[in-house]
Amino acid sequence: MTYEVEVLPSGLKFTVQKGQTLLQGALSEGIMLLHSCREGTCGTCKGTVVKGEIDHGNSDLDILSEQERTEGAALFCQAKPESDLTIHAPEVSELKGISVQKTAARLIAKEKISQDVVILNLALPPAINFNYYPGQYIEIILKNGATRSYSMANLPSEQNLLQLHIRNTGGLFSSFAYDELEPRTLLRIEGPFGSFYLRDSERPMVFLASGTGFAPIKALLKQLASSNNKRPVHMYWGGRVLKDLYMHDWMQDFAQQHSWVRYTPVLSEQGQNGGWAGATGLVHQQVLQDFSDLSEFEVYACGNPLMVDAAREDFVLKAKLAQGRFFADAFI
Repeated sequence: MTYEVEVLPSGLKFTVQKGQTLLQGALSEGIMLLHSCREGTCGTCKGTVVKGEIDHGNSDLDILSEQERTEGAALFCQAKPESDLTIHAPEVSELKGISVQKTAARLIAKEKISQDVVILNLALPPAINFNYYPGQYIEIILKNGATRSYSMANLPSEQNLLQLHIRNTGGLFSSFAYDELEPRTLLRIEGPFGSFYLRDSERPMVFLASGTGFAPIKALLKQLASSNNKRPVHMYWGGRVLKDLYMHDWMQDFAQQHSWVRYTPVLSEQGQNGGWAGATGLVHQQVLQDFSDLSEFEVYACGNPLMVDAAREDFVLKAKLAQGRFFADAFI
């Protein structure tokens, strides 16, 4: 059994197989509803069911309250249709030439770029057309069926390669990738996923990253450079100490080569006594020190979910940022 879903106000339509979530059905037909974690924990995919019946599945009450459910809200990554539906999702796009797919990828290069970050370069099969928006992510499928999500740090046109930045957190895959993974190893991947991508506008931008949240930001910067960008970009990258900014030299060089970028590294645990004369404290608070009014800006934030949530709240409440211009991909 299948159900038809109409998306307002775009008028786009897609079908969902019985047992599929709304997001799964949309992505399988090349329609991108807003999403990030796909696990019902971030709330990015929250939208409204205008007409029809759904099963809310595993939607957490902390993310989607009973009141919101009564008013028609749903988490599209969890909700399953029980009839034909009409939904309201104002920011939706067709994934032109992009489809979610599973494939193998071979590790061809590995660089331990810092004491806890490794850069992996994965080669895709020559015949595959694995297109994606800079800023999106893939999932690596482990032998036990579990998955780990990592954003691409490069453009899709770069030699059919995917570059991933992985911090060794001591987890099942991250420690294996850092310590044991050998070149020529085959990995199973699925993607692309996520709605963290550049919007088409002329507004100045703040890019905000913590840790390996720099990876998708790097892809966005390269996309802008390849399109002869003229929009001002204020790039903030936060870490505890300087070695946490594992591509600090690359970022400095990039900013020197592109006049539209202003780069501000921010360290939370290394002040003047540590030989650091730059910005200190929490990275999103440095943005507020530099900009009291973000009403004309777009913000792209990626990294620790605590940083992302604090930045969203403070930028909207304290610096007049329009809530719909804060685009984020938090590491859940």
